[in-house]
Amino acid sequence: MIRNLNHRFLKVIVACLMACNIAYAVQEDKLYDVMKEKIDKATTVLQNKTLDIKAKEKEIFVLFDSMFDYNLMSQLSLGNQWKLLSQEQKVEFATNFEKRLKTAYIDKLYLYTNETIIVKELNKLNDNRIQIPMHIIGGKETYEVIYKLYKNPENNWLIYDVDILGISIIQTYRNQFVGVLQKDSFASLIEKLNKVEAVTK
Repeated sequence: MIRNLNHRFLKVIVACLMACNIAYAVQEDKLYDVMKEKIDKATTVLQNKTLDIKAKEKEIFVLFDSMFDYNLMSQLSLGNQWKLLSQEQKVEFATNFEKRLKTAYIDKLYLYTNETIIVKELNKLNDNRIQIPMHIIGGKETYEVIYKLYKNPENNWLIYDVDILGISIIQTYRNQFVGVLQKDSFASLIEKLNKVEAVTK
């Protein structure tokens, strides 16, 4: 049974998969195997008591180097506001958005406590969209995380969003970012983005 969201642990899992910055080419027939292999290896790294937090951080960054399309995620997180930015502002925002997610990743590594992660079969919604669900088992509770992927013009699959029990992290960020931009300037958003919990609380 899927229970209420355990923010503490689920943020660990999302953050562990957000340790990348260059698009990684994955073909459709390899998606499940690639995701399962990376999740299994990441779990092993997190459970390794001989590694300190910095060593774990380094190994997981290597594992998930470029599974996510950060540029597209940056664009989606601002919605229509993205079109109002100059090219320079777009680059600045994307750079800081990626940095913000990596900072969250580092912080959340401290919270992992040996939960079991099961990668489920992929769900192909259409020719250009696939979802890969994971069940995270901690004690008596099971939590669901769904990774959303799209097919780029080169026919490779990349992650562009993550749902946690039906809640899109991109939509969540968008709501927060738009709220900031309605009251303050773009410079203010960048400033808040660089404060660890300023935007995401």
